Amino acid sequence: MYEQFEYNRLPYRLLMLYIDPILIFAGAVLQHFAPSFYLAHMSPHSTPSTYDPASQIVFDQLAASYVLFAWIEAVVLRSTNNLKVWKTVLLGILICDVLHLYGTWLTMGSLFWDLGAWTGFNWINIGTLALFGATRMAFLIGVGLDEKGMAEQAKIGL
Repeated sequence: MYEQFEYNRLPYRLLMLYIDPILIFAGAVLQHFAPSFYLAHMSPHSTPSTYDPASQIVFDQLAASYVLFAWIEAVVLRSTNNLKVWKTVLLGILICDVLHLYGTWLTMGSLFWDLGAWTGFNWINIGTLALFGATRMAFLIGVGLDEKGMAEQAKIGL
C-alpha cells in the first residue's frame, strides 16, 4: 500500500495547487505573447530591442515547458494524495527551480546579490522562485506532514 497523506494542508494546497500554477502559466503567456518584455526584464543586459523574432521558437518551447509544469501542479498533484508521487514531482520541480536561479545568477552577476538594485520583475521572479522552492523543500523534509502516522495508516490499509 502506498503512503497517503492528507493534502488538504492549506498552505501546501494553496501554494502548490493554485498560486504556483497560475504564476507559472502567466510566465508562459509572457514568453509566448511578449517575449521582448520577458527578455528585457529577465536580463539586465537586454532591452526590448534585443529580442530577435527569429528566436521566438526558444520562447515558445520554454513557454510549453512552463505550461507542462503548471499542468503537473494544477492537475496531476490534485489527482492524487500519494506521498511518493507528490515528493517525486516536487523534487523534480525543485531541481528546475535551482537551475532557474542558477541561470538568473549567471545572467545578473553581482546584481543577483544586490537586493537594492532589483527591479519589481526581479522581486517577482526570484522572490517567487525562492518562496516556492522553500515550500517544496519544506514538503520534502516533511514539515507539517505526519509521515510516521501516515506510514502506520498505510500498514493497516487506511
